[in-house]
Amino acid sequence: MIQFVQGNKWKHEEANLTTTYRTIEAMRGNIYAADGYLLATSLPYYDIAMDVNTDYLTNDVFNANVDSLSICFAQLFKDKSADGYYKMLKSAREAGERYVLVHKSASYDELQKVKHFPLYRLGKFKGGLIVSQNNKRELPFRDLAERTIGYARENVKPVGLEGAFDEYLRGDSGRVLMEKIAGGVWVPLNNDDDVQPQNGDDVVSTINVNYQDVAENSLHEQLLKHHADHGCVVLMEVKTGRVLAIANLARKDSGDTYEEAYNYALGEAAEPGSTFKLSSLIVAMEDGYVNNTDSVNLENGSHQYYNVTIHDAEHDETGWVTVQHAFEISSNVGISKIIYKYYDNQPKKFVDGLCRLGLNLPLHLSIPGEGTPKMPNPMDREWSGVSLPSLAIGYGVTVTPLQTLSVYNAVANNGVMVKPQFVDAMTRNGKVVKTYETQVINPAICSSTTIKKLKKMLEGVVLRGTAKNLNNTVYSIAGKTGTAHIAVKGKYNKTSYQASFVGYFPANNPEYSCIVIMNSPSTDGYYGNVTAGPIFKEIADKVYASSIAIDPAVNDPANHSRHKDPVVKNGISKDTYNVLQSLGVPYQSSAKTGWVVSDVQDSTVHISSDNVQKLLSEGIIPELHGMNAQDAIYLLENNHIKVSIKGRGAVSEQSIPAGTKFNKGERITLLLS
Repeated sequence: MIQFVQGNKWKHEEANLTTTYRTIEAMRGNIYAADGYLLATSLPYYDIAMDVNTDYLTNDVFNANVDSLSICFAQLFKDKSADGYYKMLKSAREAGERYVLVHKSASYDELQKVKHFPLYRLGKFKGGLIVSQNNKRELPFRDLAERTIGYARENVKPVGLEGAFDEYLRGDSGRVLMEKIAGGVWVPLNNDDDVQPQNGDDVVSTINVNYQDVAENSLHEQLLKHHADHGCVVLMEVKTGRVLAIANLARKDSGDTYEEAYNYALGEAAEPGSTFKLSSLIVAMEDGYVNNTDSVNLENGSHQYYNVTIHDAEHDETGWVTVQHAFEISSNVGISKIIYKYYDNQPKKFVDGLCRLGLNLPLHLSIPGEGTPKMPNPMDREWSGVSLPSLAIGYGVTVTPLQTLSVYNAVANNGVMVKPQFVDAMTRNGKVVKTYETQVINPAICSSTTIKKLKKMLEGVVLRGTAKNLNNTVYSIAGKTGTAHIAVKGKYNKTSYQASFVGYFPANNPEYSCIVIMNSPSTDGYYGNVTAGPIFKEIADKVYASSIAIDPAVNDPANHSRHKDPVVKNGISKDTYNVLQSLGVPYQSSAKTGWVVSDVQDSTVHISSDNVQKLLSEGIIPELHGMNAQDAIYLLENNHIKVSIKGRGAVSEQSIPAGTKFNKGERITLLLS
């Protein structure tokens, strides 16, 4: 009955008990930095077990070797004493057990040593050694860019590059038919249905390890110094959008320990504050309402809109200043008044302009976890009379740090907005199988004329404005500070701020853009220039010092023109002629005496008469651009106009535009550069 009637059934049952297919995991691909360093890799680890009752192990053989085997285990793994190992193995044998776990997650080197221990040197099956391999993901640089590298785990939301490129990294698993032999040991069979695993592809990221290290260390030091809650840094190539460094650190357990627990640069959509003022002016300039040389009255540093009063931060500017200067000193009053003046009756036009910059939509980045921006709608019930001036200075709207950086990067890139990019290529066995090109989001966020004005304003912030502490003589920086109140449960906390600085460098030929955000600094200041600014500067210094391309070669003849056009300030003719004659500079003049203006053509200075004195006598402010400070003060004060001077050099901006009627005793502010 069993053999002939039920034979097929029991033979099938026997096969299932003694043979089975086992999955062979593919080796997960590596993640590399752009400069070749290994950021993430899979290393094999081994669970070491023993069949203490395998057929070959007689009592004599086992008892003769178990003491020395226990000593070897204790010396190698150091997790229990030799006596502990001896008792574990001895009791298992006496109980008739066939499987005893000796040690989990042994390294490859440890496994090779185990194979030469007493009993195991007798052979693979004779000594009862059982080894199972597991692959474990390792980060050679530990927590460096940990959140951006990320992870991909079952039943867990994917994070970073590991999650975004999991289908390429994980490869394809194989399978092999295994047979159980004496001693309960499984061995592979040669079977035509076996499938070999295909290891995963490697991902080459855009991260530069050296820049990443500087970004994380600098961020960590400033977070500690200011006892801040968390912060983030992103360094990006202007033309390509390649993210060279991205650091995210948060305070752990309210102490002084910081860790990468969340990707704030991608995921935290928050009110940006003053860094949003650039976007506001882009819209107003593109709509043809505003020029950076226009004037705005800062009043006494405060202005009321309905039941809300908007205040300026600590600066001594009051009265009329240029739009350029209002931006440089980050005047809330000035920027909000400009936007309110032109968009109070058409707020949708202003919001539509902001949406043209893409600030209402996510960037659709290649890695998961991007925060969702929020742009207020004038048609919503929540919109009120104070919504427009608040929006103008970065409140009531939420954007992520990478969104803010993308706008500033577009200005640096002459209006071309590119998507932040985290991966350069995919490789297989060392050969490139896929490359990732720069993606243009918007070929022109505004006109080239507006771009020139914006660049001038951003440079002015560092030369004369709120970020003067970042100015240096080695290379130029352009950017904007931000210090925003943080809303907690719908109410703004007067003691909690988000400090930021975003910009690019070198300002005259932008190669890199960077944003730094620090949340809730509580000691040693909370303004963006003193908290976030130094991080930006330290990163920029490192990049500038290590990048050959960013600075022209000192021995390049093209950078040492024998004849450079001289810069001649406008002023009184006598002084101008004396200087030019003393220096041997060739010039031509149609004005013998009086006030003159200068123009350089083909290394020759052309001088002509200036009508500044005539205009002042008629009660009209003249064009003072290019005049030296001494002569400008002389002319203005002789006509009973009070003068304030900012900066050094020639006049670059004037708070009262040329052609404006003036009153005696009125004050004018001159910006020099």
